[in-house]
Formats: sequence, structure tokens, C-alpha cells
Amino acid sequence: MILHLTENSPEPMRSQIARQLRGKILTGDLQEGCPLPETHRVAREHHVSPREVRQALDELAEEGLLQRDGEAAYRVAAMTSERRRALAERRLLDDLRAQELSLRELELARDIQRRLLPPPRIEGKGHTVISRSFPARFVGGDFYDVLRHADGTIGVVVADVAGKGFGASLVMASVKAMTPFIAAERGVAETLAELNRRLCAELGRGQFVALAYARITPTSGVVELANAGMPDPFVVRRGGPVTALEVPGPRLPLGIRTELRHESVTYQLDRDSRLLLFSDGIPEALRPSGEPLGYDGLAGILVRSVVHPAGPLPTEQWLDDILDEAQRATGPALDDDWTAVVVECDGGGEG
Repeated sequence: MILHLTENSPEPMRSQIARQLRGKILTGDLQEGCPLPETHRVAREHHVSPREVRQALDELAEEGLLQRDGEAAYRVAAMTSERRRALAERRLLDDLRAQELSLRELELARDIQRRLLPPPRIEGKGHTVISRSFPARFVGGDFYDVLRHADGTIGVVVADVAGKGFGASLVMASVKAMTPFIAAERGVAETLAELNRRLCAELGRGQFVALAYARITPTSGVVELANAGMPDPFVVRRGGPVTALEVPGPRLPLGIRTELRHESVTYQLDRDSRLLLFSDGIPEALRPSGEPLGYDGLAGILVRSVVHPAGPLPTEQWLDDILDEAQRATGPALDDDWTAVVVECDGGGEG
């Protein structure tokens, strides 16, 4: 007997077991009189607790779908066609109610996640930060944050949690909550090292977080960047070249290997430059041909954006135009989350 159980599902394990067995009985996959495997065998084969299996079987016995066959054994109960039809109708109604509840829960989760993110436009003395984030599902694993430090610098974080949906969104909320406290007392590279240490202790197998952290001094335009598995940010000069900011040293995402050293790189951002940090959902989006847009493809869009016939565009319109062109090239449906954050230093260096 094969059941498809998911540990990370918000639905309790016993409910998953009961729901799938109920479906097998009502569709005739499990016939009247058919004995069910022994409880401990089901638990062992599906790596679940015997208690959860027993609870599911007891629930179905109370519904009249199973009958006890001895002290701990069960078999499929006899049912009239009317009884089977009535139970099937009840199952349909229960599924519809569950879908409606799930939709409401997803909408609530999406609303909460949106509230966790900073506003799409943040202005301060000498700097402007514009951001856009589009989840591929109701809730996403991408996130960004803007941190204000006591020394007048600002921190910009763009991250991508492995996976999608609820699991990724929960990890995202945890990382977002701890990052400001860690970054307040440490340098850029040290912040990533401490985040990595904590996540290695907290995340499960196969979970990790790619994260880029830029700390900007608005009065001078100096940017210090550390990167753990995110795409290289681009510096886009108005009317000039597009430069990728590469950070030396290990680039592994956070949460994979303990005691991982991170390095940082420093760059001078002048008044005619924009710093663009983004998640890999944008360059890895597929064109109709099946080929990804690619980092060169995104860079090409950025190059075209700086020679706009109407002259330099306001930052928000510039970013929206870039994302619109990327989406026109790859199609409207997102296979992965898209996040992009642009930083400008109005009080930057002389260039």
C-alpha cells in the first residue's frame, strides 16, 4: 500500500494518512473485506509514527470505512452503494471546504509576507532604494531588506531561500528577523559568517539560503559587498558600461558548511551609477526557445536601458522597464521568484 506523505505539509500526518486511505476506499482501490497492512509495517515503510497511523485508522473506523479485525488489525468495511455514494459526496464537500480554507490561508500568508518586506521606495539622506519582488507562487522564498545602521550607513540584503511555498517563506522570515541584529555589530563579511554559523545549526538537510549583503555609505558612495551564492550585482552607469561586482573567495550559500569564511569587495558608486542586486529567477527565466535569458541577456537589457532616447529615466520607471523587457523575452508565467533592488547615492563621490 503506497501513500504519498509530505513532512513539510501544513496538513497533519494522521490527516494525510486518513485522507489518502479514504480516497482509496471510496474509489475502489481498496475493496470490501481487504485487510490493511499491520500498523507498524505502514509506519516503518513510510517513516512515520505508529501512533499517527493508528489515529488515522481509528478515524476511518469511526466513519464506518474500516472495521476492526482483532485487537490491532483493520479491514475495509462492507458498505451499501447508497452509503458509498453518501460518503463520496461528503468527501467532495470536505475537499471543497479544505480548498477554500487553504486559499484563505495562502492569501493571509501572502499578505503577511508582503508586510514583512520594506516599502518599494525608501529615501534617505543621500540615497534612494527602489525594489520589486514577484513570487512565483502565493508565497515566495526571495526576500530583501534595507537596514539603517547607527554609523549612517545603510545595508541592502537580497536573498533567495532554497525551495518555494510555505517552507521557504518560514525560513525567509527567520533569516530576515535575525539579520539586522547580526549586521548591527559586525562588518559585511563577518555578518555572513555569523548568519552561516546559525543557519548551519538550524536548517535541515537540503535547506540553504543564498544571500548578498551590500553596505553603503551614502555620503561617499562607497559600497562594501559580500556574496553567498547570489548573482553578481551589476553597477550600471548612465550612458556608460555595465559592470558585474564579483566577490573573491568561497561563494557557497549559507547553511551548507560550517566555519565558512566570506570575503568582501569595495566599490565606489558615483552619482551617475546605479547598483542593481537581483535574484537568479530573472536571468534563469526561460525564453520560448527553452534557453534561459542568461546573465548576458540581462546585461544586454541594462546596456540598452542607459541609452534611452528620452534621456535618463527616473529610477522606478527604469527598473520597471527592465523587468518588463525581461518578462516579454521570457513569457508572463514565473517559474521562480523575481526580486530586484536598485540603490542610488545622490550624495556619492564625484565619479
